[in-house]
Amino acid sequence: MFDIGWQEIFVIAVFALIVIGPKDLPRALKTVTGVIRKMKGMARDFQSGMDDIVRESELMDMKKQIEAETGGDLRKEIENSIDPDGAISKDLQDLGDFENDMKTATQNHSDSVSGKNTKTVSVEEELEAPAVTQAPAPSDEVPAAATTPITPVAEPAADVKKD
Repeated sequence: MFDIGWQEIFVIAVFALIVIGPKDLPRALKTVTGVIRKMKGMARDFQSGMDDIVRESELMDMKKQIEAETGGDLRKEIENSIDPDGAISKDLQDLGDFENDMKTATQNHSDSVSGKNTKTVSVEEELEAPAVTQAPAPSDEVPAAATTPITPVAEPAADVKKD
């Protein structure tokens, strides 16, 4: 980067000590290192951005080259090389249908075992049907508290002091 030797660094340090002063030198060094750190970060971001642009342009060139060689439909070429007669995709479709059938059968069985009603009722039907509530039947019995006679409670005698 810069070709600075120890002699040049010593001269700069002595010059900074004389110009800035020993009291403000630590604060000045902290400010300079902060500025250098920000500059390095910006340079790193710029370099990574440029690398991304180069990588994207190389990928685009490679994609165009592959499409030119394969006739433009790379996905179709890959599918034809892996499954030329379509047997694997047919087997996968059959497996998916079997999975859906098993899920349905399992759900129906669990509903029948748990006794759930599988009939669905719409909100409109539920609102139209009157709610049936059964009130408790009246009983002919009289509660025990109402039939027991109330007896007066005798008040305790007042304490009489004997002199």
